[in-house]
Amino acid sequence: MKVAKDKDKNINTGKNSKTSNKAEGQPSQNNTSKQTLDDLIKENGDYYNALNSFVKTIKQFETNQYNNFSDFGRNFLASFNAYLNNSAIKDEEKKRNHSYIAALEAGLNNASVETSKKKEYIQSTINQFTPALSAEYNKIKSTLTPEHYHNMAQRSLNDPMIMLNPFTNNLKQELSKNNAYGNSIKTNELLKDMENDLKNNEFSKLADYFQRIPYNRDAYKKLDLNDQQIDTLISSMDKTFRDISEDLKQDDKKRLMGTMASIISNENNTQFSDSDKKHAANSFSNANPDPMTGLYLALNSSRGAINPGSNGMNAENIAKMLGVNPYSAGPDMGLGY
Repeated sequence: MKVAKDKDKNINTGKNSKTSNKAEGQPSQNNTSKQTLDDLIKENGDYYNALNSFVKTIKQFETNQYNNFSDFGRNFLASFNAYLNNSAIKDEEKKRNHSYIAALEAGLNNASVETSKKKEYIQSTINQFTPALSAEYNKIKSTLTPEHYHNMAQRSLNDPMIMLNPFTNNLKQELSKNNAYGNSIKTNELLKDMENDLKNNEFSKLADYFQRIPYNRDAYKKLDLNDQQIDTLISSMDKTFRDISEDLKQDDKKRLMGTMASIISNENNTQFSDSDKKHAANSFSNANPDPMTGLYLALNSSRGAINPGSNGMNAENIAKMLGVNPYSAGPDMGLGY
């Protein structure tokens, strides 16, 4: 409505409409600076927060990442309602939207309706608004920077709602074309296996895990070693580590695996942060995520990435897994805090 009023005013006063036919607060067409996602969120944070919550519940539904369906249904209803009430149609479609919400609430909260039917209601609602959400992702894509894509890559590898998505396999292939990302992906998988074993008190693969740690051959060449000498050195280190681990008692193996996991996690986070962010952006373009996945990742890309090994694999949590004081274990175990 603001644009129409300004346009009429220009016609009545004889001003050139090309100079002022623009909504207040909108970026100038002649402004060459790129508007980022952070700019969009600052301008309309309530809408993007509501959109993010709605998309998050959609991803939870797609991946069954919820413990109780009744609780999930209430969260989905609340996030969908918030999205509608902050969207562009919030005023024009109140009668229809509020009536739909009332019907959805009646269906989801009705004990006589089977869960399978309730899931159909939710899926139908998602299908109805998927085109609008896809359009939103297309809009947001133009605002993303390499830094955003870098964070999106980290989340893709570690977020339970994304990391099993077929898109993530494509992304891994693209990222792995860069050695730094490739090594980080391998280390990321190693950390997840180690975390699982730590939780289950299983330490038989300790030496295998050491052998899986990626290494940089070029770094060893700085010691003036040739390829054969490097292979011999690495092989010998692997054997010695295995000999030591086989001689350790169970509690010692547990402590060593915890220390290893912390060292690997901290170093991997540092190396991932230093990786080429432009490569992450190109990898996303080539992997081509589905709009819902892309939108979820993009909306969370400014909130800080989920780092490789962050699922409990930090110094404090590892110390707790080992049953020691997390505030005194660091210096003793070399955990870096």
